[in-house]
Amino acid sequence: MRTTDPALPRNAAVLIWVPVLLLAPLLNLRSAPVWLGGVALVLLAAAGAVAGALTSWPEPSGASVASWTLLGLSVTAGSLLWNGWAPAWLLVAMVAGLALGVRAAWVAIPVTALVAAALQYRFDPVLEQALTRVFVVALSGTTAAVLNRLLIANRELRRTREQLAAAAVAQERERVARDLHDLLGHTLSVIVVKAAAVRRLIAADPDAAAGHAADIESVGRSALTRVREVVHDAAAPNLADELAAAREALTAAGIAVTEAPQSGIGAQLGEPLAWALREGVTNVLRHSGASRCRIALVRSDGAARLTIADDGVGHLGERADGLGGLAGLRRRLQAAGGGLDVRPGDEGFTLIAWVPDAG
Repeated sequence: MRTTDPALPRNAAVLIWVPVLLLAPLLNLRSAPVWLGGVALVLLAAAGAVAGALTSWPEPSGASVASWTLLGLSVTAGSLLWNGWAPAWLLVAMVAGLALGVRAAWVAIPVTALVAAALQYRFDPVLEQALTRVFVVALSGTTAAVLNRLLIANRELRRTREQLAAAAVAQERERVARDLHDLLGHTLSVIVVKAAAVRRLIAADPDAAAGHAADIESVGRSALTRVREVVHDAAAPNLADELAAAREALTAAGIAVTEAPQSGIGAQLGEPLAWALREGVTNVLRHSGASRCRIALVRSDGAARLTIADDGVGHLGERADGLGGLAGLRRRLQAAGGGLDVRPGDEGFTLIAWVPDAG
């Protein structure tokens, strides 16, 4: 559903007064020296008011300033020629609040009120009425200026709200894409490894092959549950579970696993490191061709560090779109105040993930 353009109520609030406030000069034209000239001045004033209101949204422009100047000069000329222009000065003040910049408007509005009172005093030299004229004209212009700034602020707030909504949608899409990549990449890699083991063992050791087949079924069911959790933003992995799953997956793939003693790490620190462990082990299974993998999890120098090192080909396994893989993992760790260091080399690949250790 489209919302109303803020320019419409602002323009309508001023433009509706154009025929009303310029009616008085027309009604007093019978005493004017030149009737056609008086009509021309009224039409010029109307044109200046309409153009000033329409060309000043969302911000004052050169055209709006020129239009307000035309309005002011027309009303001033008419006020010098004959009586009846007093209401038109309200229009001059209101359009000043729209067509001029903030600072210029706060100067032009009181000046307009003083000029209106001075010219009115020529025809009706009563001080009380002149002071009343100053107050009424200044109040009209100030009201229009304040309303204009409120509408501009409302426009900016609406634009900011739309930008925040778009950013929230984009962030959620990135989260789902990253979590699905991290989850399904690891799960599918485990399924591939288990399926290969089934193919190797089905003739020589049917019982072991059946065990791996049961594992494939279990992993598949678990993946379905985790996909639902990802959709509902509840798929935070557990570090201990990820360590056990990593050990099992690597062993099934024929990769020898060595582990350094694990120091106690709480859930708050463990979650980002669990994502790092999942992604690192997935890359070892997919890309490394390694025969050995070392996993170390330590707390030192004010940080909790996870190190995954293999003796494979040293392939990064980076996704081209940057939504998953190591790019997504790096963003996830940075959001937790940590970082990621990758060291591909001729003798293998090393991944080091760390987060600040508040404990």
